[in-house]
Amino acid sequence: MIKSRLFLLFVVFSILLAACAGPAGVTVPFAGQSNAAQPAVDVGQSVPNAESVPTACMTSFNGGGASGTGSWMNSDGTWDATKKAVIDGSVTWPSSFTVSIQGNQRVFNGNDLPEHPTGTFPVDPSDDAYAVDRNPNSIQEQSITLSLPVTPVAASQPNCMGGEVGIMLSGVVIFSAFDAEGRDAVAHEVQDNCDGHPQVSGFYHYHGLSDCIEDTATSGHSSLAGYAFDGYGIYGYYGEDGGEVTNADLDQCHGHTHTVEWDGQIVEMYHYHATHEFPYVVGCFHGEPAVRALSAGEGKGIGGGQQGQPQQGGQPAQGGQSQSNQPQGGQPTQGGQPPQEAIDACIGLTQGAACSINTPNGTLSGTCGTPPNASQLACVPAGGPPP
Repeated sequence: MIKSRLFLLFVVFSILLAACAGPAGVTVPFAGQSNAAQPAVDVGQSVPNAESVPTACMTSFNGGGASGTGSWMNSDGTWDATKKAVIDGSVTWPSSFTVSIQGNQRVFNGNDLPEHPTGTFPVDPSDDAYAVDRNPNSIQEQSITLSLPVTPVAASQPNCMGGEVGIMLSGVVIFSAFDAEGRDAVAHEVQDNCDGHPQVSGFYHYHGLSDCIEDTATSGHSSLAGYAFDGYGIYGYYGEDGGEVTNADLDQCHGHTHTVEWDGQIVEMYHYHATHEFPYVVGCFHGEPAVRALSAGEGKGIGGGQQGQPQQGGQPAQGGQSQSNQPQGGQPTQGGQPPQEAIDACIGLTQGAACSINTPNGTLSGTCGTPPNASQLACVPAGGPPP
């Protein structure tokens, strides 16, 4: 009876904290594990091997995403970007985005509305993309305040990524390369001409470098295009010699170290690169992420309060499992792990210790316990549904 009550409590938690709606999806391997459903990549490129699979905090996904398989997908798991559908439309937005340095913090303020036009969302039934991707979500103005370290520091080991990985200089959040089914979002989902689309709470986002962000170069090397949530810079497609960077030039987190321009100075430091290969921008965090999500109400971002499935690993539930092309109201998946917030709240504590969790709807107090289907202590709120 106690187990049943704990399970019901975490179903409630998953509704409060998770980001995308839909049924359970596929399992996505961590780096080094076999990849039973490897992501598709651009035509002519090989499917990533196990060592190149990004370190995703999620081991299962919510389902949703594109409703069909596009004609640009090949039977061998590759895809042809020249044949891919694009969401129609050219809608302009009142973008607001500033970046400032305050002490040792780089502070971002914005509304997640891009400075470039977007396609028309929800996708219109007359759009040819509708046959594959019926994204029902609308782009909505957000309220983002985000602080990242001016001088990022490498972590003792890479940190797994959640659904969101950074923010671009266009003022738009960039999500991981995974869609809501754990597939390659750039390949399977349909984006607009600027490579973006909205998820269920209205966050417009990219999964790779937008074609509408000019990939300018300084001495051959791409200029800064954005920042990952650990504070390190995201640069474009070109390396030191002006040649296009490939995954083979980068480490597991999709970055490397050499001399770049950083805050007006030429310094040698770690940085990420965009490529045309999965995972496109960030594969894991080289440093400690200062924020876990914006679209799920984490950090200082304003959340969307959307529904979905809890996840396990090192990150909280994210809005970044792409758009979850399903209307709001999806049910959480049974048997999932408790939200990472609940696990984090009991780090260093013992069974029965008092704990609390900050959620978009306020602070929940409870005690540390081990819920069903979990091996870690997690914060179980006081009260809740009866057994």
